Amino acid sequence: MMKALHATVRRILRGPRASAWLRRCGIHPRRYWLLVDLFGELSDRGEVLEELGRNQVALRVMVWIYAAMTALISVVLVGRMPPATYLAAFLLFTAFIVLTVLLLEAGNSLVNPVESLALAHQPVDSPTHTAAKLTHLGSIVLYLVPALNAIPAAVALISESTPWFYPAIHLAAAFAVGIVAAMLCCSFYGWIIRLMPAERLKGAAQFAAAIPFLGMICWQPLRKALAAVNVMDWLPAQPALRGGLYALLGAGAVALVAMGIRSLSADYLLRIAAGAAGRPAKAAPPRRSLPAALAARFFGGQAARAGCAFVCQMARRDFQFRRQVLFMVAFLVLGQAPLLWGAWRADPFVTRLSPAHLLPHLVGFLLFMICSFLAYGTGYKGAWIFLLVPPRAFAPFARGVYAALWFPLIVLHAAVFLLLAWPWGLWHAGLFAAYSAAVSSLYLALDLRMIKAAPFSQQFDATRGAAVLPLIILGGIGMAIAAGLQILLVFRSPAVTAAVAPVVAAAAYFLTRASLGALEDSIRRNLPLPSEGAATLFKEIPV
Repeated sequence: MMKALHATVRRILRGPRASAWLRRCGIHPRRYWLLVDLFGELSDRGEVLEELGRNQVALRVMVWIYAAMTALISVVLVGRMPPATYLAAFLLFTAFIVLTVLLLEAGNSLVNPVESLALAHQPVDSPTHTAAKLTHLGSIVLYLVPALNAIPAAVALISESTPWFYPAIHLAAAFAVGIVAAMLCCSFYGWIIRLMPAERLKGAAQFAAAIPFLGMICWQPLRKALAAVNVMDWLPAQPALRGGLYALLGAGAVALVAMGIRSLSADYLLRIAAGAAGRPAKAAPPRRSLPAALAARFFGGQAARAGCAFVCQMARRDFQFRRQVLFMVAFLVLGQAPLLWGAWRADPFVTRLSPAHLLPHLVGFLLFMICSFLAYGTGYKGAWIFLLVPPRAFAPFARGVYAALWFPLIVLHAAVFLLLAWPWGLWHAGLFAAYSAAVSSLYLALDLRMIKAAPFSQQFDATRGAAVLPLIILGGIGMAIAAGLQILLVFRSPAVTAAVAPVVAAAAYFLTRASLGALEDSIRRNLPLPSEGAATLFKEIPV
């Protein structure tokens, strides 16, 4: 039954009427479907796993996660608010999730397109190639919107005030929101590709992915600023003039979206090729890295220096790592900054509830996110270089990777001590910094188990990225629980904290030794094999 339905839909989409519509949009039908089939074949062969819309396993994982989340939310909200408010709440939630996912995926598809360079010499025009690249965004909307709204639409019927036709209205409105969000993302990237210099496209795409989180963080200050300005007083008092102004603003917004989408397909291939080529950089004199020098001195010589320098350099340059981790780190840090900013006044040994209680757990959660994605990178096909490393070098190399993560942790807590020494006193500030550093080191010892291969040596799988937002929510709940237990058991007095800190430090030391051995084994077991590369390069084509 499903095969027959799939064949019917395929025949309709590739039929003469659909082809005529594609031609009217400036898209060559045959080349469009050839590109769509090619991208699907690459995904099926495991060569393109980082794009969510083409990774069916990742899409199903995301669907089940968000379906479970919205089911719990709908059970809590149903019957406690009118149907209109219930619908508005889920539409806002859908808009936020869809925009967050699509901004990230559109940037990954458009601004880091490996296929664009491979197909640049083929007779494919920019509108056809852009349409093929963005087709997977439609599949994300088709998967994500029902996952976020199907169960809430059905659960709403439990309320007596909900009409029987409510599910149809709910799903129709949700799909409208999803389509509008997809068009906004395409238009936004069209303006970025048209206006930004080619060498800055990747940085602009990474910033664009963080816009929903930054908007959520800045919502309260922005709302207060708008309330203080009172924009409604600037509008004309006559209803006709105000309605005309609203219509003019709406038409301008529609025109901007249409022009952005048109800009996206105008010179897409040329702009992306220029961005991938970049601009020639001036030769910089070689410089010695202090973390790498310390790693060589205390963690195992030149191999440890190599591991530390490799992680530090690649973390700044690798597109996939920056795309997945840096905006989440910025979101967590900026989101907690207003709370932690008051820590210089609220001494955790005097005040029962202090924002400083969250600091070690926030650092531990950031380390968890970094370690979860550290093994994945854009240049994973260059991981064959690890095959040339002598076996005895893997142990100090793993210690160098640990040093690259541990040194910033120590620098952070040294800065915390210097910042809090004046308002809290040397004793309380030093004790808190030592305890927080010990707890953060314990978190790092546990988080090292999340690194499943050599850093930046594996292809990123979108299945891991599908669970990022729920993981952030669960991590926040876990941080709150850990901070509560810490307040009850550890920060009862400075003497108790001074007794607990050495115990935690000792546990971190022994766990780190065991985790470094596990990291070394993971690096050895997951080295790229030459036979695997040959199997993916050469594949028999049935005739």
